[in-house]
Amino acid sequence: MREEELLDAVARVLASDHSASMVQIAAGVGTSRATLGRRYATREALIKAVAARSIEVVDGCLAPVDLHAERADGASFDAALEELVVALLPAAHLYGFTSRDATVLADPAFRAGIERQDQRALAFLALGQRLGRLRVDLPPYWIWYSLWGLLDAAAEGVRDGHLARRELGRLVLTSFLGGARPPGPPPAPTA
Repeated sequence: MREEELLDAVARVLASDHSASMVQIAAGVGTSRATLGRRYATREALIKAVAARSIEVVDGCLAPVDLHAERADGASFDAALEELVVALLPAAHLYGFTSRDATVLADPAFRAGIERQDQRALAFLALGQRLGRLRVDLPPYWIWYSLWGLLDAAAEGVRDGHLARRELGRLVLTSFLGGARPPGPPPAPTA
């Protein structure tokens, strides 16, 4: 198993059980404790490797949010938002792990990475509000947390066998936009 695949699998196990032991993690990813231990001597080393992987992956997923505010319009925002949601779907377990794990949150470097990601996303969502594409009566943090809640629910639905992975983009976008968009007809594009 490649390193990235292993860390992604470990994140899935830890996202559903933050207290999983090395033995439980190894069983959850389909390997032995000894094999896992050869790569990561301690649980803490493994958690830090997953956190580093998570920061790297989510940073890549956030690329669509880097719109130039002065040139952005409703259509470019909508396209970037859809691209962001689709990019984040396979990373939900990674963010879910890093944003909740006490070991990760206690590490200043990882905490700074998560906060940097949040700030990029919040600036993007605030731009959507200024463009009239997102509700202004909801704080950007609420919109951001709502999106992650839906992504987390989607990952859990697939893990439990209740949802098909190929349907997740449509389900998350429909649910997210249904709550985050302003009521009524779409606003006219702003110049």
